[in-house]
Amino acid sequence: MPVDSDTFRTVLGQWPSGVCVVTTTGPRGAHGMTASSFSSVSLDPPLVSVCLGNHLPSRGLLDAAGRFALSFLGKDQAHIGRRFAGQHPEITDRFAGLDWQLTEGGIPVLADAIAWLDCRVAHAYPGGDHTIFVGEVTDAAMPRVTAPLLFHSRTWGQVADPLPSSLHLAVEVPPGDPLAAVLRQAGSRVRHDGSHAEFTVDGTGVLPPPAWFSAARETGSAVVGYVADAFDPAREAAVLSVLDALTALGCDEVGLTESPVKPASPLQVRRVLQDAIVRVRPAVLRVRLAGGHSLALVNALVAMKSGVAHFDTVAPGAAAGLPMDDLLHLSRQLEVPGPRFSFEE
Repeated sequence: MPVDSDTFRTVLGQWPSGVCVVTTTGPRGAHGMTASSFSSVSLDPPLVSVCLGNHLPSRGLLDAAGRFALSFLGKDQAHIGRRFAGQHPEITDRFAGLDWQLTEGGIPVLADAIAWLDCRVAHAYPGGDHTIFVGEVTDAAMPRVTAPLLFHSRTWGQVADPLPSSLHLAVEVPPGDPLAAVLRQAGSRVRHDGSHAEFTVDGTGVLPPPAWFSAARETGSAVVGYVADAFDPAREAAVLSVLDALTALGCDEVGLTESPVKPASPLQVRRVLQDAIVRVRPAVLRVRLAGGHSLALVNALVAMKSGVAHFDTVAPGAAAGLPMDDLLHLSRQLEVPGPRFSFEE
């Protein structure tokens, strides 16, 4: 006996998916709708599928046009998803006020989508009350890098990264401090010990010359590029641009530094890290948070929930920076394995 439609829809709602806007053209111009029933089909040839309800105008238009495009939405574009899902009936022209560009196939795609595909209809199969369109991808692009928009249980959402599987520390200790040997024995890195070549990009955005990178690599040192005051809301676009530059230079690790003067808000830490962790791959992303304010451990938790596993800390009793023992206490409470030191027992 078939399951009833309400139960079936509720069950399917437990399967999270990305969100895209399907666009095509017709006698009255461009037409689009929000869809989550998208899937990749084949790599060679490149094929994708999308399912459209037979009652929808888009279904007939797409069939007649023989072409369609898919614009994948980012975490900040739920309003576009709602618009093309018909949740704003007061908007009569869904395309108005948004930035569009035409593909070579003549189909509009969102200029600031996180990715888009231009497709030729290769097959159309009946699928109950839907039609399964299989499209051959003729063009594709990724206009910007950010976390995707998700749809789950009839609600718009964002990627919520799990806590890291383990914690890795780089600790700043005074020269000659016996703690350095303990740190190394526990598998943590001691900053400024010569194993890593570090530099910081300040508000001017000036990078070291190519000769600096060549010299660092000749010594066998891992290259770490830091971005100063990385969580200032006014500098968000500039910070992300610097991250792209550091990744292009081939930095082994990229670090984001919180201002010691103006504590960052947890929301801004989350905003920046959501984009940063995607942009810097395959480099390691590390975070250097300020200590001594009430949000220090909250920001550390937000960073861990954003997928950050590498932190710069300071030795207990240091004047500035996030204390190593505070972060380790947090990791134990969250049951995230971190380095263990004999003096902790």
